[in-house]
Amino acid sequence: MNTSKDLNNEQAEKENPLYPVDECCSHIEMVISDSIIRLYHSIDNFIFQDIDYSRVISNMPQWVADGGISPELNCTKEWYEALRKKITHSIFGRFIYHYDLWSKIAAMQDRLSAVMMFMRQLYTIVPCKAIYEECQYTSAARCGGTRETEAHILLNSVFVAYASVFDILTKIAIEQFEFNKYDFSGYKKMRSSDIIYRKSLNNIDSSLKKEGMLFAEPPIIRKIETFRNEFVHNGPWDLRCSVYNTAVNGEPADVIIYSPDMDEIGNFISSGSRNKFYSQANRINIQLPDMIKDATIIVNNTINQLSALYQAATIRHADENYTQECLNAIMDYYNSLK
Repeated sequence: MNTSKDLNNEQAEKENPLYPVDECCSHIEMVISDSIIRLYHSIDNFIFQDIDYSRVISNMPQWVADGGISPELNCTKEWYEALRKKITHSIFGRFIYHYDLWSKIAAMQDRLSAVMMFMRQLYTIVPCKAIYEECQYTSAARCGGTRETEAHILLNSVFVAYASVFDILTKIAIEQFEFNKYDFSGYKKMRSSDIIYRKSLNNIDSSLKKEGMLFAEPPIIRKIETFRNEFVHNGPWDLRCSVYNTAVNGEPADVIIYSPDMDEIGNFISSGSRNKFYSQANRINIQLPDMIKDATIIVNNTINQLSALYQAATIRHADENYTQECLNAIMDYYNSLK
């Protein structure tokens, strides 16, 4: 039961000028610290369900984890390939694959952390709340300079980092669906290595296309993609990097960054070569926290469903004989180096 003190604290929290950003970041932090960790464990348990994982991984050579993927191991391409030629068992390929997939999940955590960092920095320059409705403004002064350019760079960086999460989740979804097609004795690279997020993917589980999932192609996901694609491929969508100091009857009102008109599915409205119309008066710095929060809910749903799919396919138990076979193969590898 909520007491009056609890209600007062909740009200005070919502009155915090950064409340929308804090709420958004709390959703992202939950994904990073809870849902993604569960995905790590679900994938590990699935990939290595037939061996004693702790015994095998403790004997696996370091280059399997770090060669060509991390600065922890300073090695050349030639040295890495020479070591690969010495392996004689599929367990090495399975672990190399495991670390390849692990690196994608780690990258997703990194991107989400970057989104929070960019948002925190952005909202030291512009506010995330508006006092007035847009129609109440009676005048505005356009400001452009170093701080305004920084605000636009941070804003676009949010979209670039977040859209990258969609690409990474696409790879994980494909890996889950196509895992049984691998022959790890000849593993070279992930089947999803050249694929990014796009419409109508066929090689993912159908449950990931249901409403509330990333691959149902909800408009909020398309909006973030649209901003990312415009910035990456065509440059800033406001070439002047403008921030507007608005006023109501001569009195200071809100500080606003406007973004272009969008259609109902999340594309910029265009006419010929022009796609930067501003009739909708979209106040992107005010809208952004809710946009990212809504996208994070969808991303979280998708990650949790991927975990469930991996868990549902984890039906075997560790085989002592096969575990010993793997350990023997690792020892044979070490002996071949002598």
